Amino acid sequence: MRDDLCRIGIIDIGSNSIRLVIYDTTPEGGYKIIKECKYSARLSEKITKEGRLEQKDMETVIPVLRQFKEICSAFGVEQIRAGATAAIRNAANSAEIISFLSQSAGIPIEVISGHQEAYFGFLGVINAFNVEDGFVIDIGGGSTEVTLFRGRRYQHSISFPFGAVNTNIMFGHGGNWTGEHVQRLRTYVLGRLVEHDWLNTGGGLPLFGLGGTLRSLGKLDQKLREYSLPNSHGYTLSTQTIEHFMEMLPAMPYEKRKDLDGLSKSRADIIVSGLIIFHTVYRYIGASEALISGEGLREGMLHDLLRPEQPVRDSALEYSLGTIIRFDIHTSKRHLDHICKLASSLFEAFKEEDNRAEQEMLVYVSIMLHRTGTNINYYQSKRHTRYWLMNSPIRGLTHRQLILCAMISSYSTKSRKQKLSQVHKDILLPTDEEWIHKLGTLVQLSIALDSTEIGIVSGLKAALHGNTLTLELQGTMALLIGLEDIENALKAFKAAWAVKVKLGFPSNG
Repeated sequence: MRDDLCRIGIIDIGSNSIRLVIYDTTPEGGYKIIKECKYSARLSEKITKEGRLEQKDMETVIPVLRQFKEICSAFGVEQIRAGATAAIRNAANSAEIISFLSQSAGIPIEVISGHQEAYFGFLGVINAFNVEDGFVIDIGGGSTEVTLFRGRRYQHSISFPFGAVNTNIMFGHGGNWTGEHVQRLRTYVLGRLVEHDWLNTGGGLPLFGLGGTLRSLGKLDQKLREYSLPNSHGYTLSTQTIEHFMEMLPAMPYEKRKDLDGLSKSRADIIVSGLIIFHTVYRYIGASEALISGEGLREGMLHDLLRPEQPVRDSALEYSLGTIIRFDIHTSKRHLDHICKLASSLFEAFKEEDNRAEQEMLVYVSIMLHRTGTNINYYQSKRHTRYWLMNSPIRGLTHRQLILCAMISSYSTKSRKQKLSQVHKDILLPTDEEWIHKLGTLVQLSIALDSTEIGIVSGLKAALHGNTLTLELQGTMALLIGLEDIENALKAFKAAWAVKVKLGFPSNG
């Protein structure tokens, strides 16, 4: 492990499962997951009618926590943060449980309050999406948190003492639901929602979903749609899709639900109770759509630990890129910034194009990450770059933008005769094909202009007159190495942009 990294373990003792995630973290607060372990404990099912977790049930958790501690030791973890959520928080003997588990396992455990749980969930979401306003819902096994944020700042939250596991016990008869059972749970949830006026103040905002219920719904929908990018984070569930699931899943017998492609058997019973909670909240707040977040409570606990004074980033995308460059890009930031400067000067000549801000962002991200494939193989780096970006932890991009960046950053001269958008036509717009070629050739030409990585071309002036682009390269040295790269890139660029190019070289033209 590099000297400037700190390895941290986060243990989340939830109502449904207990998880350990180990992260490598940078001094700037960036992180990368190194290891994840999960144990399905379903603690909320073990809470007695008196609201207690008995000694025999507590003792089943100790070996799990001890093993987590051993894993942390083996991985060289420097700090462990362990938090217990709803099942233990709401137990009548909560203090006794925490004391027993902490002493027996040798790990200090904190009770995460309902307010903290909502706040940590918000931190996970806000640092993973470039969004200003919205709601967050976190449906756990024994609680559901709903949070409202505006201007990337936390506003209100509430933690409800119901989740997918305990409501399944209360209302779901062995995972088999009738219309009456569904209505009883819906009425129960609504009875709690009406107590909070602020839930009615964000009509039309997106709802960001955390927890296994939302991830499962996303996987099911992707299977049904044969979605071409099977990424969970950032996947959107429309109102129509959510209504479809409400008609389909509760009416389906438990035994049949277990065989659904995309749904784990361990969730076949509690998916319905979680869905009813989600659907009721979604309708009540008047959400426009739901987006699945791959980051939530555990990442929020980490953000709070690393930067408690300023845990919210101004831009999820910039934060994400900065982290990826620290961990995965083996070239200097100065070189990447220089290519961006050249690309910006080149793009400036084409002033009349629409959607300029998005196109500039796509060019920027594509340049910053175009070297990722070299980690696998320098000579086939473009192929690997495309795969890496399609499956990457880039935050702050939509699925469509992620695909576009993957295609633009990996663009080659062979790409210009291919219909690149075909594989992802279910996600991309019809106009995107043209932009993949235009921005792909622009990025590749900019990279070719600094192929030596020593800045021989220090800058350029570009001017478009009719369909002729005049390019004046600036620099103090003769351009000797990389001329063939420039010629190949220029040929593809001219074809994509339908321009003639007059090229002036520095010091030797």
